[in-house]
Amino acid sequence: MILLRLTKMNEFKLNYLYRLMLVAMCGVISENAFSSEHDNFTDTTFDESLILGEVSKLAFEKINNGAEVEPGKYLVDLYVNGTYYRQLSVSFDLDKSKRVVPCMPPKLLMDMGVDKALFSSADSGPGDSCKPVDQYVKGATAKTDFSELRVDLLIPQASMVRVARDSVAEDDLNEGETVGFINYDSNYYHSKLKNSDSTYSSTYVGLNSGVNLGMWRIRQQSSFTNTDSSTSASQSDWKSIRTYAQRPLVNIGSELTIGDAYTSGNQFGSIGIRGVQLNTDERMRPASQRGYAPTIRGIANTTAKVVVKQNGKEVYQTTVAPGAFIIDDLYPTSYEGDLLVEVQEADGARSSFTVPFSAVPESMRPGLSKARFSAGEVRSVTNSDAWLAEGVYEHGLSNAVTGSTGGRLSDDYFALYTGLVYSSVVGAIGSDVVYSNTKLFDERLDGWRFGINYSKTMPYTGTNFALAGYRYSTEGYRDLSDILGLRAAQENHSTWQSSTYQQDSQFVANIGQPLGSLGQIYLSGAISKYRDRGNDTQYQFGYSTSYAGISYNLSIARQKMSLPEYGQTIYGGVGESQQADMTSTQNIAMLSVSMPLGNNATSPVLSISSSRNSTDDTSSYQASLTGTLGEEDDVSYGVNTSYDTAGNTKTAGVSLNKQTSVAALGGSYSYSDDYSQVGASIRGAGVIHEGGVTLAPYLSDTFALVEADGAQGALVTNGMGASIDSNGYAVVPSLVPYRYNDIALDSNSLISNTTELAENRSTVAPYAGAAVKVKFNTVTGYPVLIKLDHSVPMGADVFDSSNTIVGMVGQGSQIYARVGDKKGVLNVKWGDGEQDVCVANYDLTDLDLAQSMVKLTLPCNK
Repeated sequence: MILLRLTKMNEFKLNYLYRLMLVAMCGVISENAFSSEHDNFTDTTFDESLILGEVSKLAFEKINNGAEVEPGKYLVDLYVNGTYYRQLSVSFDLDKSKRVVPCMPPKLLMDMGVDKALFSSADSGPGDSCKPVDQYVKGATAKTDFSELRVDLLIPQASMVRVARDSVAEDDLNEGETVGFINYDSNYYHSKLKNSDSTYSSTYVGLNSGVNLGMWRIRQQSSFTNTDSSTSASQSDWKSIRTYAQRPLVNIGSELTIGDAYTSGNQFGSIGIRGVQLNTDERMRPASQRGYAPTIRGIANTTAKVVVKQNGKEVYQTTVAPGAFIIDDLYPTSYEGDLLVEVQEADGARSSFTVPFSAVPESMRPGLSKARFSAGEVRSVTNSDAWLAEGVYEHGLSNAVTGSTGGRLSDDYFALYTGLVYSSVVGAIGSDVVYSNTKLFDERLDGWRFGINYSKTMPYTGTNFALAGYRYSTEGYRDLSDILGLRAAQENHSTWQSSTYQQDSQFVANIGQPLGSLGQIYLSGAISKYRDRGNDTQYQFGYSTSYAGISYNLSIARQKMSLPEYGQTIYGGVGESQQADMTSTQNIAMLSVSMPLGNNATSPVLSISSSRNSTDDTSSYQASLTGTLGEEDDVSYGVNTSYDTAGNTKTAGVSLNKQTSVAALGGSYSYSDDYSQVGASIRGAGVIHEGGVTLAPYLSDTFALVEADGAQGALVTNGMGASIDSNGYAVVPSLVPYRYNDIALDSNSLISNTTELAENRSTVAPYAGAAVKVKFNTVTGYPVLIKLDHSVPMGADVFDSSNTIVGMVGQGSQIYARVGDKKGVLNVKWGDGEQDVCVANYDLTDLDLAQSMVKLTLPCNK
C-alpha cells in the first residue's frame, strides 16, 4: 500500500486541516517501483484493474498522468539556488506532459533577481500571467517537494543580477490602513515623611498618539503632570512636546518630516527645529547594505565556494561561477578585524587573500551615500526665534575612503564642515574640520574646530581601541547653540551654561581587552579643557567575569567637574569671564555580585552590591531579589533593601509588575526610618480602526492589525501575548519596516469549535510608520465526520447546497466537512456523469454541537 498525503492551500476553495488526504491505492506494485530508479516513478502507469475498491475516476486519471496534486495555488517555501527566498502562494498548472509544475509570474522572477532583459515587453507588462521557469530562462529548472511544500528554483548565475540579501521589492511594501492610535504611560507617586507628617504626591501621564492617512503619518507627543504637597498648592502642567507629519519617499530612499524635528548632531551638534526635514532613511536599504562593510573582489577559476571569515568566524559563504566575482552585501559586524577570503575551487585548489576591515561611525560602503537637509525655526534653545538651514552629504568613495561635507546657516551665523575617513590595516582614522563665523555682542567672531578619531581591534590580542578621539577649537570658534543661548541670556539677563562653550580641546578614549575565560576589562577616559574655567576629567576602569554561574563586576571611577558659579552672568563681553570657578570631585568604587538561585532560566536572581565614595567618606550597600512568575513569565517581582552610611539610612521595598495582552501594570512600596512611599503605574495602547478599538500592551511606530473573524482566542505568534478578541481583531505591537515580517496565528487556542482558520500565516513588508492590516480568512460551521453507508470512490468532492466544496471523501467512504447549517444537503461527486453523483441529507438539530466533532452515519442516494 502506498500512502500519498497532501496538505493543500487553495485560495479559491475552502481549506480544512484534515481535508485533502488523498489516501491511496491498495494493490500490487511491481518490484521495479522500489528500485533505485525512483526518479522515474512518475513514468509508471497504474492498471485500474489492480486497484482494490473504488477510486474517483478523476483522481485516478490525474495520478496516471503524473499529477501528484491538483492544479491550484499552494503555500510553499521558495528557494532560489539553494537559498531561502520567502514563503508565498504559487500557482501550479499542468505542463505539456500533464505534470503539475509551478507557474512563475515574471514579476516574481525579476523580484528574486532574474535579469529583466530575459523577459519580453509582454511578459513585463501588467497582469497575472505565468509560465514554467524554463520557458523564461534557458537552463533553469524547478523542483517541487510536496511533502515539504518546498519549491527549489535553480537558475544559472549568468541569468541573475546581484541582489542584496534581505532586499524587499518596492511593490511588496505595504502602506497600511487609515487608523488612529495612542500610547499612554501613567505613573502615580506618593511619599510621606514620618517626622513631620508632610506628604508629596505626583501624577504623570505621557501620551504618544498618531493618525495614519495613506502614506502620511501624523504624530503628537505630550505629557500631563500634577504635583501636590502638604506645604504647597497643587500644580498642573500640560506640555505639547512634539507634533509632526512624516512620509517615506522610497524612490529617493528618504523620509520627509514636516513639523518638529531635530538635526542629527553628528557634524554640527543637534538642535530642535520646527520646519521641514529630508533625511536618507537607511532602513530602506537591505540589512546587508547598512552600516559599513568593504566590497570584496576576486577571481575564481572554476565554480568555486567563497568563504569570508573575520577573527576566525565565518561571516559569509557563497558559490560563484568561473571568472571575476564581487561580494558587496556583507552584513556589518559588531566587531572589527580584517576579513580573510578563502576561495575553494571545484578541482580542490585553494587560495586566499585579506581585505582590511576597520571602521568609525562615519565609514560608509563604497558607492553609497547619505544626505540630510533641515530648515525651519529653532525651537530648543531658550525659546529662540532664530531660523536655521543645514545640509550634510556623505559618500563612500572606496573601501578605504569616505568623504563628507556640509553647511549650517542661521541669523548672523554660518558654519562649513568637511570630513574624511580612511581605513587601512592599521585601523580607521576619521578627521573633520569645521569653520564658524558669527556676530556676538556687536563683534565678529570666526574660528576653527579640528577633530580626529581612531578605531582598531588588534587581531591577535583582541584589544579594541574604540572611538579614541581628539578635538581642538580655536578661540573664535562657536557652536550655534552657544551663540543662540548667549544672545538669549543677554536679552533676559540670565545665565548660559554648556559643555561646549569656550571649550579649548577634548580627548576621549575607550579601550577594551577580552581575557578569555577570565572575563574582560575596559578603560575609558575623557578630558575637556576650557578657556574660562578649569578642566573636566572623567576616568573609569572596569572588570567583569563569571564563574559557576555567578557574575562579578568591579568598577572604579573618578570624576572632576569645573562649573561656573550659579547666578553669575556670562554675557558681559566676548572673551570675558565673570563667573567664579567651582570644582566638584568624586571618587567611587563599586563591586556587584549576581547569582541565580536555581538552574532554570526563570530562577530568581540575587544581586548584592557595595559602593564607596572616598570624597565624602561614605559607603552604601544594596541587596535585591528579582524573578518571574506564571506559565508565561508575565509576572515579575522584586524585593530590595539598602543601607547608606551617609545618614545611617536603612530602606526596604517591594515591587510587582504584571504584563497582560492589553497593558502593563506595576506597583511598588518602600519605607525607611524617615519616610514611606507607594507607587503605581499602567502602560498600554489602543488602535482605533474601522472595526472598532483594539487594545495592546504598547505600540511601536510600525505595527500590524490582525483580523480573523470569529477566531476569538487564537494567539498571535510573537505578539506579546496578544490574541484575537471578541470583535475578531488583535495587534502585533511591533514590525520591522522595509523587511518581510511573518505573522502567524495559533489555531489550537481557538475558543469556539465552529470556526477554523483557512490559513494561519502571512508575510508583510510595511513602510516605516505603517499600520498594516493582515486578514486571515476563516471557515465557520459545525465540524462533522460522516460515514456513508455504502461505498463511494475515494477522492470524490463534497459540495454544500451553495455548490461550495466543503470536503472530500477519504478512506472507507468517510467525509470530514464543516457545514454552516444545522440541517442541509451534501452533494458527493466523483465523475462527470449523472451516475457519478449522490446526495446525503444531514440533521444536527438534536445532537451535541459542543463536541469537537459530530459523528454521523448517513445514506448517500443517487
